[in-house]
Amino acid sequence: MIRIVIGGDICPMGRIQNAFIEGNANEIFHDLMEEIASADLSIVNLECPLISHETPIAKDAVLGVDVRSIEGFVAAKWNILNLANNHSFDHGARGLQETIDTIKGAGLSMVGAGMNLKEAQTPFIKEINGQRIVIYSMAEREFSVADENMPGSNPLDLINYVNVIHKHKQEGIFIVLVHGGKEYYPYPSPEMVRRCRFMVDMGADAVICCHTHCPLPWEIYNDHPIIYGLGNLIFEPFYEPLTSWHEGYLARLTVEDGHVRFEPIPYIQSLAIPGVKKMEATARRHFLDETQRKSAELKNSALLQDRWIQYCRQEKETYLAGLFGYNRLMRKIRSLLLKTLHPKKEILRALLLVQCETHQEILNTIFKDERRKG
Repeated sequence: MIRIVIGGDICPMGRIQNAFIEGNANEIFHDLMEEIASADLSIVNLECPLISHETPIAKDAVLGVDVRSIEGFVAAKWNILNLANNHSFDHGARGLQETIDTIKGAGLSMVGAGMNLKEAQTPFIKEINGQRIVIYSMAEREFSVADENMPGSNPLDLINYVNVIHKHKQEGIFIVLVHGGKEYYPYPSPEMVRRCRFMVDMGADAVICCHTHCPLPWEIYNDHPIIYGLGNLIFEPFYEPLTSWHEGYLARLTVEDGHVRFEPIPYIQSLAIPGVKKMEATARRHFLDETQRKSAELKNSALLQDRWIQYCRQEKETYLAGLFGYNRLMRKIRSLLLKTLHPKKEILRALLLVQCETHQEILNTIFKDERRKG
């Protein structure tokens, strides 16, 4: 039997930063220490570069922490830091390279990023108790993703995924990590469900997602676990967040006879005290009951689609304002401007450009070229 523990987003900033720098793992992870240290393999998402000098790229919400923060991960006995996320390239190639060098220099492993696409696509492979474990990690396409000549995270690309799993599936248990989803939305989108189930259909033994800053439900699909969102593991809020910001769960995977079983370990993080602690019994029961209720709803595709449509209607003005490039003043009165400035014909033209695959490719190429030119 092999036990694997997988954790969500960690950004060692704020109250907890000194504990990471000093390597005070008990002050950081409290009673989760036993879960991490006793696992045969432990993996966590590092949601920021480890840097000695700031070299921020042009984007909103740039993260980066003192390179010495690696001591907290070492002391807690994490084995692998996942870098396939939307912040790994926040300090450019220099910051990513320093992060990778720091992780490897500390005797830990990393997955999901590299100095080019080939490196970023390389899975982590390790033999444990005679069984090979393959970890493959991808992130949705934000400013962090790599291409053939640019460093960054491994992009979420299902064609590449199929090629990789065909190459490595025969080597053992294949576990997929996905960084994606809509922040603060407590369900997976219908398309995310479709993607994750496809990954299982193609051979994945388990799929684990994070990124949403809140815990999402899970399901057992064709006898394989899909976890749609672990929530933050350690992430001090920048503002007064929803309660769900402080909640999450570790994924404990047990591999036995070629089969993967899943068990959640709920916790509270960055609330009354810095760091993370297991939920008390009453809170744990309530959390599991609520999450399992949401999990049952995943079987109802019509309900899931309806929830998603209602959510997107709430977000309509914000997204269209961003798409059409409104400035701050125009955003304040966007509810009037959208109807006045953008008739239905113009909205339909925008829809064509963003939903058609070829038009998407043209727009992506144009904007990436502009980015390269600075």
